[in-house]
Amino acid sequence: MMAPSRSAVPRLRLLRVLRVLRRSARVTLPTLLTATMTATLTVESAFAAPPAPPAPAAAVDVRSQLPDTARKAWDAAKQLAGASDYRGALVEFQRAYEISHNPRVLFNVGVTEKLLTHYARAVDAWEKEQTEGAGQLSATELTELKNAVAIVQQFVTTIDVTANEPDATLSIDDYRIGKTPFPGPVRIDVGKHVLKLSKEGFVEAVQPVDVASGAKTPVVFKIEPLNKTALVSVAVGGAASATVFIDGRDMGPAPFKGEVGADRHTIEARAHGYVTVGQTVDVQYRQPMSLVLTLSQERHEGRLKVTAPEGAAIAIDEKAVGAGSYDGVISTTGGHQLVVTKPGYQTYSTEVFVADDQVREVNVSLNREVKASWVGWGVGTLLVVTGGIVAGYFVFKPTDPSPTSGTLSPFITTASHGLHF
Repeated sequence: MMAPSRSAVPRLRLLRVLRVLRRSARVTLPTLLTATMTATLTVESAFAAPPAPPAPAAAVDVRSQLPDTARKAWDAAKQLAGASDYRGALVEFQRAYEISHNPRVLFNVGVTEKLLTHYARAVDAWEKEQTEGAGQLSATELTELKNAVAIVQQFVTTIDVTANEPDATLSIDDYRIGKTPFPGPVRIDVGKHVLKLSKEGFVEAVQPVDVASGAKTPVVFKIEPLNKTALVSVAVGGAASATVFIDGRDMGPAPFKGEVGADRHTIEARAHGYVTVGQTVDVQYRQPMSLVLTLSQERHEGRLKVTAPEGAAIAIDEKAVGAGSYDGVISTTGGHQLVVTKPGYQTYSTEVFVADDQVREVNVSLNREVKASWVGWGVGTLLVVTGGIVAGYFVFKPTDPSPTSGTLSPFITTASHGLHF
């Protein structure tokens, strides 16, 4: 094999320097360019290579393009980076970009992200610069960006994220990435990470992942709500307007449609002048349910059954309703006067009350009337007997005994009928 010529040696040595520099993901692009230029000058001076190509265009002074407030953030970032405080520098560079919206600031954002070993974020920043700076960036700047991306690309891969809920926030190692659904794969650094998906009203889902270079890893999230519900629809018929109640709570006028907790519930429809109607149901999580409740007007009525002797006239509230028996519907608002009559019998009269939908039974027994002649004879006989008793009392009443002198003077006593005093 022939040895390389003298003119080929400088190129070989330069390529070796570039390969060594590109092996390190922490080498910044300016460092790479400086090292490359140093290697080129050293080789060319040693081998007296042909004259160097024309110098590249002067670098753009980004600071001069920034407003005062953004310039202060830029200067602070420069000082922090000089002190190797890359986290602080990143904050200030991001602030400078948010104030100015100058896409060129994103190059330094990417560099500081790379120095913090956030390779995927660095690529995001540089690609964003290319997109926002289209038509503004020079060819040299575009080449610089492409080279920067190429250096760290080996440490970046992607994950394919899917979730059962839209508008959920994805975080990688507590860094907010975006919201579901994602239009494509999500860029991520190679290695182990903790992924979180969160949404208000849902339980946060956490997944650890270990992703390898060059592999697109699928990640599936399923988040559950804190309060499991289902869509319930309630329609009410039979009344022009009604109110829906769930477990005794007023849910507003019918029809009702809304999320109800997955549990057992009693759903009612109420309206003035109508009988309340309800149904107890088991609501299943994420299973829609539809109910139709039909109202009927209130009936303040009950049934009264009257059984009386054969031929007896029955009247309710002074209205004749039958003879011997009655079975009919009456109002339940207040009492009713029941009167049963039959010739030769005493009149039966009472007040009856019937509750809504109640069946009230009344059995009537009549007592015979007492004739006037028998009454007169009985009264006369009573008077005669009473008179005889009174007369006998006075006829046979004994007279008062005369005083009797006693031996125990000076006391006097009467006959004691055998008793000793």
